[in-house]
Amino acid sequence: MEREAAPVRSQTTSIDKALEVCEVVSASPRGMSLSDLARALKQPASTVHRLLGVLKRRGYVRQDEDTQRYGLTLKMLDLSFRALGRSELRLHAYPLMREYVLRSGDRGFIAIPAMGEVSYIWSTGPDEVAMRTVYGKDMPSHCSIYFTPRQARRLSCLKLSEPDEVARAESLVWRLGAAATPAGTQRLLCTCAPVRDYTGQEVARVGLFAHGGDDRPLYTEHHRGAWDLARRISMRLGYLPSSVLEDTA
Repeated sequence: MEREAAPVRSQTTSIDKALEVCEVVSASPRGMSLSDLARALKQPASTVHRLLGVLKRRGYVRQDEDTQRYGLTLKMLDLSFRALGRSELRLHAYPLMREYVLRSGDRGFIAIPAMGEVSYIWSTGPDEVAMRTVYGKDMPSHCSIYFTPRQARRLSCLKLSEPDEVARAESLVWRLGAAATPAGTQRLLCTCAPVRDYTGQEVARVGLFAHGGDDRPLYTEHHRGAWDLARRISMRLGYLPSSVLEDTA
């Protein structure tokens, strides 16, 4: 005779209790005292105090110095905005990149380090754009996808981070195998610039890549295209760049 599986016991974990603390506190605009929270949660004051200590240390809860009441911080809201920003990144970036690659004929990419992902965008016809996504690649992974190790030694790369670097882009080009490259040999040229969210934090990189006999387009054309794309996408995410710094670029 087969034994029936024992029913799974429902246990309230510390995580459950901590989340319940946050939910109860969120319903009180003026905050709550330790005793009020203990009564509302039907938990010993010592248990609630311990949970509040952890939440306070992690930045989710604050305690008013005058009233000693506990209230939520904006950290949860900030986490929500970060998740929303990632999900909206392609939504904001794709139309701008589509317009650019159709107009210029260049290939573009969006790299999202936090998600281990790179999306490649390129023109496939006069009025359409193709996109391919690759996971688990470190920047500049767009280089390794198209080239074997031997071919990858013919690479010129320009990574922009600050506005003033646009004006001195030629001195920042990183060249791999330049001395050993025969005259007329096609090189992979790539440049990228930071995409920033509403807090000013870099959340992705947008860039352009192409093939050519020399890398002059990197610092005569592509650098400004990549920087402008990154700036426009960043502004869609709520980032407000300094007009003074942008003008100097």
